[in-house]
Formats: sequence, C-alpha cells, structure tokens
Amino acid sequence: MSDDDHKRSDLDDFGDRLAKARGEEKGSKDEDRKAIGAAAGDGLRVAIEFFVSVLVGCGLGYTIGSFLGSALVGLLIGMPFGFAAGLRTVYRSLKIGAADEEEET
Repeated sequence: MSDDDHKRSDLDDFGDRLAKARGEEKGSKDEDRKAIGAAAGDGLRVAIEFFVSVLVGCGLGYTIGSFLGSALVGLLIGMPFGFAAGLRTVYRSLKIGAADEEEET
C-alpha cells in the first residue's frame, strides 16, 4: 500500500467517524446532492421551455406579420401568444411536480 492509499483511507475513516459523530448517515450527503441537482435540472428545463415558447411566438408573429406587410405588428401580436404558451407550460410542469410529490408522501 502506498502512502497516498494510506492517507486516503485515513481521510475516509476520519470522514466516516465525523459523519457518525454528527449523526449523519453515510449516503445522506449524496442523496441530498442528487435531490438538489434534480431540482435544479427541472428548474432549468422549465426556464428553457418558457424562453423557447416566447421565441417561437415572436418568430411566428414576425413571419406572419411580414407576409401581411407589417412585421412589427405581427411580432407584437405573437409575443403575448408565446408568453401565454410559456406560462401554460410552466403551470403544467408545476402541476405534474406537485402530483409526483403527493405520490411520494
């Protein structure tokens, strides 16, 4: 066993003893980190979906408006539709998340 392996095992033993003294379970930190990562991932996914919905609404409004002769008016009309679609997506995601949370309890 090299010195590095010996030092690493000493640190692992110290970490285990410290966690035991604090009353923590061995895997609880990993589970907490995974839960935080999953929540952050869900939040990022919802934010991206909202942003894309607004962009698609603006793009469609701009395209339709340019065919009709006023791209700016089409953009201003498409933006609220994209915003509404984004809010609907956020609402559905929150509703699904709440249902999943109720199932766990």
